[in-house]
Amino acid sequence: MADSLALHVVGGRTPTTSLRQLVEAYERRLILEALARAQGNQRRAAAELGCLPTTLNEKMRRLGLRACDRRSETEPGWRSADHGALELTGTA
Repeated sequence: MADSLALHVVGGRTPTTSLRQLVEAYERRLILEALARAQGNQRRAAAELGCLPTTLNEKMRRLGLRACDRRSETEPGWRSADHGALELTGTA
């Protein structure tokens, strides 16, 4: 696990991945795995993760993992993100 969380250093000084990005990626993976085991049931996933369903819902919202936050990939300006949710591209 330490290998997967290791910082990548450019030129021996500047990390290319911030602590926030690493924590978000780890939380995202834990949540998606718990949801998969709970067959999408957020209450069961929250219980497995040891948090309240409201806490899980807020984390999912912050990470862009809630189904209601997702948009159709055919909509202009939206693209799939690596974590399975959809995110807004730089169009205005």
